[in-house]
Amino acid sequence: MNPSTLLSTVKRRGMALAFMLYPCLAGFAFAVHPDLFSPRLGLDVQAKIVGFHGNELLHFGHVLMTVAVPLLIAIAIHFMNLLEHKSGWLGLIGGVLAVTGAVVLALDKAALCLVPSALDTLPEAQFQAMIPGIQAMFHYQGWLWLLWLLPLLPLGFILLTIGLVRSNAIPRWQAILMLVGSILMANPDIDLIGLAATVILGLGFIPYALSLMADPEAPAQHGYYPAPAR
Repeated sequence: MNPSTLLSTVKRRGMALAFMLYPCLAGFAFAVHPDLFSPRLGLDVQAKIVGFHGNELLHFGHVLMTVAVPLLIAIAIHFMNLLEHKSGWLGLIGGVLAVTGAVVLALDKAALCLVPSALDTLPEAQFQAMIPGIQAMFHYQGWLWLLWLLPLLPLGFILLTIGLVRSNAIPRWQAILMLVGSILMANPDIDLIGLAATVILGLGFIPYALSLMADPEAPAQHGYYPAPAR
């Protein structure tokens, strides 16, 4: 196998792995949230504090969601490349929004999940003294207002998957599942809907990933990777 073919194979299989890992990591992160089947709109900050305080499994789920952010960025860039010659503007705008939203998601998990996990290690009296600061974080005080930009993530993927449906860049049924999952991502922070969105995305992502794994010609047909040398 010559070096260019090896590089193409590594990139293709790495991309396939990103498509397979993301729904697994995100699905676990959503599934371990407390009161998953009793969703409530407008959950107050005190209820959020009760939900994460002493919940090591939830903290671990948030770590996995943070790890999933680079996978989302890779997937968005992959879709941008697929759409470059077919629905270029949808790919460009959707990709920029999706990548920006993914960065905001990383900020969200760092500020509202990883930092509280550190505070959760304090003795109870000290933890209670930190609650006003935790409340300020969950109310997006200071520069945390940037977290209001998180809806850019589902909006970007909605545009990207609309482009995939219109262009037939991938099998249409996979693109439709990805579009439905992306639409469900745009929910008012209801974990059960987030889990459903992730499952539906997985139903589109994983078959597509398997096709990337199995068929070296598949990505080359879309101009994403060079065709393997003969």
